[in-house]
Amino acid sequence: MVTPASGGRGSSVTRLPPVPRWSPSTDREVRAATGDRVRLLTDADTAALAALSARAPVSNVFVDSLLEAGRLAGPRGGAAGTLFLGIDDDAPGAGALRAAVWIGSNVVPVAASEAPDAGWAPGDAEALGAAAAALRRRYGSIYGPAGPVLAAGEALAAAGHRSRSVRADQPLLVLGAAGGIDPNPYVVQAQPRDFARVLPASAAMFEEELGFSPFAGGAAQYRDRVERLIHAGRVFIDPGPRDAGGPLRFKADIGLLSSRCAQIQGVWMAPAARGRGLAASAMAAVVDYVRLQAPVVSLYVNAYNTPALRTYERVGFERRGTFATVLY
Repeated sequence: MVTPASGGRGSSVTRLPPVPRWSPSTDREVRAATGDRVRLLTDADTAALAALSARAPVSNVFVDSLLEAGRLAGPRGGAAGTLFLGIDDDAPGAGALRAAVWIGSNVVPVAASEAPDAGWAPGDAEALGAAAAALRRRYGSIYGPAGPVLAAGEALAAAGHRSRSVRADQPLLVLGAAGGIDPNPYVVQAQPRDFARVLPASAAMFEEELGFSPFAGGAAQYRDRVERLIHAGRVFIDPGPRDAGGPLRFKADIGLLSSRCAQIQGVWMAPAARGRGLAASAMAAVVDYVRLQAPVVSLYVNAYNTPALRTYERVGFERRGTFATVLY
């Protein structure tokens, strides 16, 4: 019996234990599915998780951005919330993590190196994939270093998660020496007043890349993300002729940002402007902005997108690794 805390003088109050932010069975489930190899991380693992993430700042820009914003390693948001799973370094006295994944609507490996295998030990990716499957969730994708992504994807497939597309070769590019391309002087940071023109450009890029509309499951969440990026000064546009008032000519975002790396995403050129050599100068302008916010500028692209690869090479990007994406 619980006496309400608002009871009168002399009333006793029995305090309930804190409501867990995750099911108490979560850790048991992932341990059981992986022979005790994988465990649920807690807030006490935050320093170890940050140390692991720091070993590959380009591959781990997503996780770095979360940790720098104050996210701790423990579960957040209830049974359907976000969490980290990890594998402890078994070296004597290590007290560290050797591999981890972030679990939310997507699955994101936390790399131990920038190599395509993420520096993980053999079997780690399969174990973390099996652990993700044991949570009995639906995922939108797995993305990150190719080795862990593809191996974890196979483990999820074995558990019944059917992929609709596998992008096994996505060059991870990092800006090297400037490519000598004059930046487009008309590229500017988008302002809140530009939202009505940025949103359809963002949606067009999303649909071209993923094959379905970002509004298919409801528009509010996607609209909010675009608005947040604009208000953070992380959307760059070529508005086209000022008197036209029509679609943008070009758009790109800083999709992810940490103190060590910025990842450019959402690059889109209006169909009418394609094939005219305009993308390189627009990207050169974006890069000039982005380098003011992070010491390393990166992006990844599908290997089959030859025109985009050539554009990025002209701007000065160099291949440093390989990502992969499994879409569900």
